[in-house]
Amino acid sequence: MQVYLSEHIAPSAYARLTRHFEIVDNFDHPEQLAAMIIRRAVVPRAVIARAPNLKVIAMHGVSRDTIDTAAAAEYGVPVPNVPGLGAPAVAELAVADLLALNRQLKFVNNGLCAGRTLGLVGTGNIAHRVADILRAAFDVRVLCWNPRRTAAECAAWGYEQVATLPELFRRSDFVNVSITLCDATRDLINAPVFAAANPDLLLVNTSRGGIVNEHDLYIALTTGQIRAAASDVFVHEPPACDDPLIHLDNFIATFHIGGSTYESLERVSNRAVDYVFAYTGVPEQKEVIGS
Repeated sequence: MQVYLSEHIAPSAYARLTRHFEIVDNFDHPEQLAAMIIRRAVVPRAVIARAPNLKVIAMHGVSRDTIDTAAAAEYGVPVPNVPGLGAPAVAELAVADLLALNRQLKFVNNGLCAGRTLGLVGTGNIAHRVADILRAAFDVRVLCWNPRRTAAECAAWGYEQVATLPELFRRSDFVNVSITLCDATRDLINAPVFAAANPDLLLVNTSRGGIVNEHDLYIALTTGQIRAAASDVFVHEPPACDDPLIHLDNFIATFHIGGSTYESLERVSNRAVDYVFAYTGVPEQKEVIGS
């Protein structure tokens, strides 16, 4: 049986797959696919419709925005994801970006974080890790925006809930974006939100390109609506070399590497491979060393 693998996964997980499946990197013969493991590749309806033997599309990560999940549901193909396991690595990058922006490392100046306010857009695993790190290290105050949570739930985490994104951006010194991309969150952070922002705001996005409107972010950074920003994600990845945003002195660009530490890849890749074995029904024979 064949498994489509869109990109690199941890060597240990790859070895588990190759002992039992043929690995392919294209959709030339979707009818032969038993499973897919997806990191950033697009899986459209047309491919799913031509894959009658497909048992699972395993998401190597959290957000399933590149997969036509409606088509998968229609054809009875589960799309499990791997929440939480990559959160430590992504949160570490978000905090590193916030510190780099705050200390203006591009200009080699100093700054302080203590006594500042952190605003969270979303309150999932990564957001909690970011808040925990910054509270432990710098005693920041935490605000959050998440319409799906109550004020009491946010208070239980030690966060103050705010009603709107403009209010969050106005009251925060740092803002971390950690939400999934969907129709409701596309271009969520846009010109009206930036217009209300604290002009000293530092913004970090490690979730998905498309949540922060890149044109509006460029305007905000070049007109002083916010002080600086960093992003690990872009609408088009990698962004074009002549993209003016990535050349700004007050912008830090990394290219979707937040979850790509050795430890994170081991955790996430092997959980995705677990799904392949579970949904295809293929019994895994563990490698016996020295036999």
